[in-house]
Amino acid sequence: MTPRLLPALALALALASISPAGAADAPLKPVPAPDLSKLPAKQAEDLRAARTSFDKVREHQTGEVLAESYGLLGTAYARQGFHDAAAVAFDDAIALAPRAARWLYLRALLANAQRQPAAARGFLERAFAQNASYLPIRVALASAKIEAGDLDGARTLLEVVAKPDAEAAVPFAMLGDIALRQRRYAEAVERYQRALALDPQATRLQARLAEAYTGAGNAKAAAEARAKAGEAAPKLDDPVGSSLIGASAPAADLPSDPLARAIAEATSLVAQRQYDAARQRLDAALKQKPNDPYLLATLARIDAAAGDLAAAKTHAAAAVAAGPNDALALLAQAVVAEMAGDDQGAEAGYGKAIGRDTRLVEPRLRLADLLMRTARPQAAAEQYRALLTLEPGTGAYLMRLVAAQAAAGRCADALKDVNAALAKDANSPFLLELFVRVASTCPAVRAEEKRMAFDYAGKIYRAHEVAPIGEAYALALAASGKWDDAVKTQEGAMFLLVRNGRGDELPAYREFLDQFKAHKLPDRPWPASSPLYQPQRPAPDPKPVAATPAPKK
Repeated sequence: MTPRLLPALALALALASISPAGAADAPLKPVPAPDLSKLPAKQAEDLRAARTSFDKVREHQTGEVLAESYGLLGTAYARQGFHDAAAVAFDDAIALAPRAARWLYLRALLANAQRQPAAARGFLERAFAQNASYLPIRVALASAKIEAGDLDGARTLLEVVAKPDAEAAVPFAMLGDIALRQRRYAEAVERYQRALALDPQATRLQARLAEAYTGAGNAKAAAEARAKAGEAAPKLDDPVGSSLIGASAPAADLPSDPLARAIAEATSLVAQRQYDAARQRLDAALKQKPNDPYLLATLARIDAAAGDLAAAKTHAAAAVAAGPNDALALLAQAVVAEMAGDDQGAEAGYGKAIGRDTRLVEPRLRLADLLMRTARPQAAAEQYRALLTLEPGTGAYLMRLVAAQAAAGRCADALKDVNAALAKDANSPFLLELFVRVASTCPAVRAEEKRMAFDYAGKIYRAHEVAPIGEAYALALAASGKWDDAVKTQEGAMFLLVRNGRGDELPAYREFLDQFKAHKLPDRPWPASSPLYQPQRPAPDPKPVAATPAPKK
């Protein structure tokens, strides 16, 4: 994973977060208003303005849009040290969007700041399950496992990214630490040497390398390494996590490379939906490096998100002209094409981006969604399966794969995939819900599996008061011929939606309710109007935040 890829993943989190159907419902807690009297006047004024803006919009937002508002409020509070208020805001964001890795990750960082390591580890596990490709999440989870004494678990996480073509030093350094603890001195030497080759300025690793050499019996090499030891730690760019630090953070907390720094700052501004400020930051960087394809591609993505598709097309074309084989430039051009209604151009562009870098997740996900939207579910299923190979265990991809297979008339294959996932995590409510939905609606399923689905559905329904699980239980009841109970259970799930401010999702739930009333068993795991079958075309942010001045340099 290259340094250029890390900000790209963060930008994808900010601009194109996955919105899986069936997100869990949970009552939202009121976010306390902290005492701002001890803050400097300007900071207190900014926080009051952020809170006032939040209070005005929250009554008119639902779902992931509302989750974004809670998350940004939590970020604002966390940056000023109001951890308790920030924790409540992040918890509400997670309740609204439980599979959004961004809020789970930030919540984990906050728990660490509150000295709650067990809670932090739990949030990191959930964040990693949703987005294993963002390296700082993997590294943070590995660190948590090391602190908990699970060295082998941490090692497994890190070895996946410690490949010959890797360009990040931190995983190698951490593997060196693990080997040193386990007294595998020769391996520790090799790992530290690799980390130092990638980040020669990380002089703190020289002291650890000296310790490894000592353990291996090489006193001369140990002395040479010790003489080079310093205080500089290996660097890991983390634009998402750095949003908790804020724009006033010391320069040392940002990447030293000017290009990476510009991208990180622009990404932080995008996360706050400050598109004009983000564009100004990239415009300034382009004056220093006019034809950089990555800067141009990032600028095109921000233009598109802000609704300026004409500028987005211009910058995307310039990015591809500057880097005809640059995967991220090709991806940006494809995204802009799809937003402009050019499905053919978008499909070709996504294919080119995948061809240039098979490790990229976003072009595959966007291509798969495009294929679903254009009624090619089997081709979409192939892409969703490839995503699961890239990021094993990601629930959003498995859910999309199941939906695509069901739409293609291959629900039996979908059940096999769900069973394979359950073999690794038999108690996952999410996986059990998938099993119940598929087994209850697939005509190829055996009676024994339908009985299992009914048992599983009752188990998770009693443990989790959330609308999607209620609907899954209603499907299991209907599959067992208990039509009246299915109707009541589905109505209960719909009540939960209304109670939690998600009334916009009622029409899809009403589809199944009408079928239950007519004693008709649905033939797919989700209603026909579900975005899983008909993913929305990517579109600009409907309500971008007003322009703010770019950070002064």
